[in-house]
Amino acid sequence: MTVIKDEYNGQHGDSREGLVDAWTRNGRVFIANEAVAGVPETMGAAGTAILLTAPAIRFTVPAGALVVPIHVQLAVVAVAAKDDLFAVIATAADSFTSGGDAVPMLVKNAIINGTSEARSTGVENLHYSDTAIVEAGLTAPRVLKAQEFQGPTVVGTVNPEYNILKGDPMVYLKGPASFLVYSVQETTAGEATFNLSWAELNINEFTA
Repeated sequence: MTVIKDEYNGQHGDSREGLVDAWTRNGRVFIANEAVAGVPETMGAAGTAILLTAPAIRFTVPAGALVVPIHVQLAVVAVAAKDDLFAVIATAADSFTSGGDAVPMLVKNAIINGTSEARSTGVENLHYSDTAIVEAGLTAPRVLKAQEFQGPTVVGTVNPEYNILKGDPMVYLKGPASFLVYSVQETTAGEATFNLSWAELNINEFTA
């Protein structure tokens, strides 16, 4: 069995909370959201099933990089009494082909001082589906979360979420790899605001 040991474990304990805190203090956690904060973006075409080659949000972990997705949350403008699907999948290859937002989502380091960033993000092909995203066939996909829910009886919002600090599966993505988020709404294309975070780690700090 292959074991990945994180140098931060000994300093902050083995808990997920301790690891995320250590990564944040070291400037390794990044946060992203829609291009204009608070303005919903299209999350994909209408449907009643997940289409694996058409995610709503995605990023690539390039070769030589190591990333831990921490959370992603959507605030979906739900259609009354219609079904919605939410899924998060990690894969073992860069499957990005084309498409994505015309205006890039905002990405900031989680260390906030108003003038500079501790580090710049290393993930690639970071997109949301304002323009439809096209993926190639997925390689060794791992389903980290899958939910089906129904919109309220009146128009409102629903808030599906993947979060390793709330018990969802935690994975280390060694590049090349892809992190894919799906949001599908029955009848009409979904609109949502969103935010997500991830840690970018130094692969040389890990031993197998």
